This record gives sequence, C-alpha cells and structure tokens, in this order.
Amino acid sequence: MNHRRDRSIRTGINPQPRTTHPIRSAWLVAVATSIAFGSPIASADDSRLAGPDLGWSVVASDGARRTVSSWSLSTGGDRLERIVPSEVEGVDAGPVRRLPIAVDGASEVGVRTVGRVGVPVLSIGSHLLLQSGERLPGRPDLVDGELVWRHAWLGDFTIDLDTLRSLVMSEVGPPPESVATSNLDVVTLANGDRVEGFVTEVAGDVLVESIEDGSQTRVPFERVSRIDLVAGESTSSSIRVWTRDGTVVDVEALRGTRGDDGRETEADLLAFERSVAEGAGRGEGVVFTREVVAIAWRPDVIMPLDRCEFEVLPHAENADRPWLPAPRRAGGPTPFGAATIELIGPARFRTKVPKGSILSADVELPALMRRFGDVELRILDGTIEVLRRRFSRESPQASISVPIESGDLTIELGPGLRGPVQDRLRFTTPMLLRSSS
Repeated sequence: MNHRRDRSIRTGINPQPRTTHPIRSAWLVAVATSIAFGSPIASADDSRLAGPDLGWSVVASDGARRTVSSWSLSTGGDRLERIVPSEVEGVDAGPVRRLPIAVDGASEVGVRTVGRVGVPVLSIGSHLLLQSGERLPGRPDLVDGELVWRHAWLGDFTIDLDTLRSLVMSEVGPPPESVATSNLDVVTLANGDRVEGFVTEVAGDVLVESIEDGSQTRVPFERVSRIDLVAGESTSSSIRVWTRDGTVVDVEALRGTRGDDGRETEADLLAFERSVAEGAGRGEGVVFTREVVAIAWRPDVIMPLDRCEFEVLPHAENADRPWLPAPRRAGGPTPFGAATIELIGPARFRTKVPKGSILSADVELPALMRRFGDVELRILDGTIEVLRRRFSRESPQASISVPIESGDLTIELGPGLRGPVQDRLRFTTPMLLRSSS
C-alpha cells in the first residue's frame, strides 16, 4: 500500500488515525530507564513548582461542585478520603469523610474530576503530543546514533509516528493550518520555513516525502522547530493526570500509597500503573500529590464547553443591539481542556450539545465588573428554562449543574436591575458531562 492510498483515507475535518506505511519507521530504540520505582517527579524544594494553594474543586458525576482544602486517595483508588473543610471564605465546605470515585455508570454520584483552583496547565517548551492527548515534556537524545525522547519521571520513549500528533522543540505557536486543511504533515524549521508532505522517518534527519511527485526532502533534526502530523483524535477511558511540569498522562490505576521510608503518608503520594508497550516509558511509579494539578476519571465522558459552536442572537429586551460579541476564551490553558469562557450580554448563546449531558461550571462576574455588574443568567434546555440566577456585587459567584436532556442548550444573559451595564459572565472550567454508558 502506498502513501497516496493511505492519504486518501485520512480526509475530512477529523481524519482517521494514520495507517501503517511500509517505509515509515521511527528509527528509534528505547533505552532502559534510569529512574527507579518510587522516585518522585521533583524535589520538595523546587521553587518552580510552588504556587498559591486555593484548594481543590471536586466535580461529581452529576455536575455538582464543592471546594475542599485537601484530600487523599484511598489505597484501593476507589474513593477520596479525609476531605477536610475548606478555609476558602464563602465556600460551603461541610466535613466530608469519603466520596466514591465515579468510574462506571453515570447513575453513581461519585467524583468525576478533581483539580486545583486557579492553577493553569503549564505551557512548556519541548514536548511530545500524542494522538491520545497525552503530553510528555522532555528532550531528545541520541543513544548509539538513534534518537529517543527522555521524560523526567516516565523514562525513555520511542517516537511512534503512528501514535504521534506533534513533536515540539520550541513554542512557535499552534500547529500550521495546513495540517487540518490540506491533510499534509508539516515540518517547521527554526528559521520559520516549512516543509510539507508525508513524514516517513524521524531519526538524525527528518525525511519528508512529497505528495505530488514522491520526491524526498531530508531535514537535519537539529534544524527542526516542530513536527505536526495528520492524525486522528482519540479519547481515553482510563484515568488522566495533569502535573505541574506540564505532563498529561493516562494511567490504568491510581491509588494512595506510602513512601518506602514511611515518611510520606497516603495524602502525599499517589502510585500509578500504566499499560505500556515496549519502549513507551515506565509502567509504574509514584508522584507527589502536591505536584498534581488535576485528575479526571473517565475523561472520555468530559466535553469542554468551548468546543461548541455558539450562535449569538439578540436578547428580547435588546433586540436592536448592533453588536453581538461571540464567546471568547479568557486566561491560559486549563485542566480537562475546559478553557474559561467569557460571555457578553445582553444576548442569547445557542448551541448543540450531547443529549442527556450535564452542564457543570463555576460562574462569576469578572472582578473588574463587580462594582456595577448586574446580569441575569437563564439557561434553557430546548424551550424549557432550567436555571435562572442574578449575579451582582452582592452575589458575584455560583457553581451550576444543569441537565440538558434535549441537546439544545441556550445561555441567556439579560440586563439586570441597572439595565445593560457591564453584563458579562465568566464560566470557569465549563464542561459537559456525558453518560458513560
């Protein structure tokens, strides 16, 4: 099978995963990892990892949210334990001793995600991005003339082009549009030049085959800034972990554990197990809980709200408004891929969502708007109003959990008591929780 036949399969907005090419080879051999089981991912005095501790946001499978100051994972990995009342002012934090983990079945009201409040996903330099969505910061290294990717606490990886989405040596912006629009792999050089075609080999050189005439271009790896491949998207039904060093990794099992010397308690350490093929890093290890940014159980049932395409319509009380701004992202990357969204009203924002999903978000008036901000939020499931709430200086924040049975979601921002003045709301970590059945 030649690459042109392969390429014809991978067409459309969401191309399928690349099939095996007879001449595609990574020329990469994994070396034995030098990191022993039980090694933490970073030392406790690493100031780069320090940050404000505002507590943790726990999201249940029914979309309900609570903020807690600390937690630990049971040794069986099936529940959160020793959740203590939050010290965050204004947070309803009654003592909760145990919460089950929602792994199977949407009917069980258990923990779906846990994430640090106000801590973004670290944007790092060189990294691998896999089709699964996993991200591995690290560096390439030549071992006996062959290239391997070294991750600080997951070990060494071969670079399998059939599972790779991007290899980034420096942050030079998002992937080139031609990867999606032209269905071409793109190699971006350090000087900004691009070579497009079909990447067949990554070793000391990167080999790119032309789609038009089959000619080959060889680019020395040291000149490469990033490589972006045509790749399908997949989702994980395992457990996804985000850590402070920028790692996003899927694990098969996660549980609380003690350190070998007995000085670290279950609250401080998490033991993980990965189902990995040869040359795909370590299969087991531990990570300090303090280095964790977020955890999602069954990430395949989480759909970030910012993936929806909204139709912006006038509000009934301001039908002649000439300016209808679209929803915009606010802030940097966040766990779960659920970017913060800011809506400006008065307006209606309508979109399609999976039927039977639950909209879960923290909603607030932006800090600069709270003195005069006054806005009424309505959420409709089809034509049925399922939530109505006013946000103002006296009541600027709320957590919402709203079932959308019909699949037709409308978010309406109406003028408050003071009319259409600073009517905008910010949705933090907004996600749609779909049925896991």
